[in-house]
Amino acid sequence: MKRQTSTKGQFRPIGTAGFGDRRQPPQAFDQQPLEAAATIAACLAAWRADHDVEWKAEAARVFAWFLGSNDLSVSLVDLETGSCRDGLHPDRPNENRGGESVVSYLLGLSEIRQIARLSESRVSPAPLVA
Repeated sequence: MKRQTSTKGQFRPIGTAGFGDRRQPPQAFDQQPLEAAATIAACLAAWRADHDVEWKAEAARVFAWFLGSNDLSVSLVDLETGSCRDGLHPDRPNENRGGESVVSYLLGLSEIRQIARLSESRVSPAPLVA
């Protein structure tokens, strides 16, 4: 999570620009919704495993990236249409709105809602099955 946090404390997924370049630090852009959704799922899996509430807070911080708590302060989600931009370039959002981005947003939203329901009902997380 440290590598995916900006100096302002916002979630910053590892960018795909230069992805895989050896001996280079991770690039800040192009940030994509798929990484955010995967990180939300990973945080919540960690919470289910060790019950540390910090993981829930991290998941919420990551989800906020979709809604504008990101490097450009731009929402990737259009709440009227349900579409989701394909990511962030250094100077603008990617205006493509592909299926992968929408599914990533919806998966993240589903995870966040599930955790909210569990928190409201005060049910402990489901145990991991080996």
